[in-house]
Amino acid sequence: MSNSTSLDKLADSPYPAWALAALSALAIPAAVAKKPGVPSFFQCTAFSAIFGGAGYVSHVGDPENGAGIATAWCLTWSFLNFRSALKSKKPLPWLMAASVAADTVIYGQKTLKVNGYI
Repeated sequence: MSNSTSLDKLADSPYPAWALAALSALAIPAAVAKKPGVPSFFQCTAFSAIFGGAGYVSHVGDPENGAGIATAWCLTWSFLNFRSALKSKKPLPWLMAASVAADTVIYGQKTLKVNGYI
C-alpha cells in the first residue's frame, strides 16, 4: 500500500495486540482480588491468550486475519466489560477499556478496508 498511514502500519503490526495481551495478563491479580471493573480471572486469562494469538497471526505474515481476530475479540471484550470498566472509575479498568478501544480502531479499520467496507 503506497499511501499507508501510521494507523495502517500499526494495523500490520502485532505489537498493539501483544500490548493488550500483556495488559490482560497483568490484570490477573486484580481479577483474582475481584477489583471493581476488572474482568474475571477467566476472562483476563482467555483474552490475554486470544490477543497474544491475534498478534502471532499478524507476526507470521497474515496481518489481515490477525486484524480480524483482534477486532472481533476487542468488540467481544467491549460488549462484556466496557460499561463496568467505566463505571468503576478506577485506573486499571479505564486503561484496559482505552486500550481495547484503541486496538478496535487500529485493527477494525484494517478489517473494514480488507473486506471492502471503506
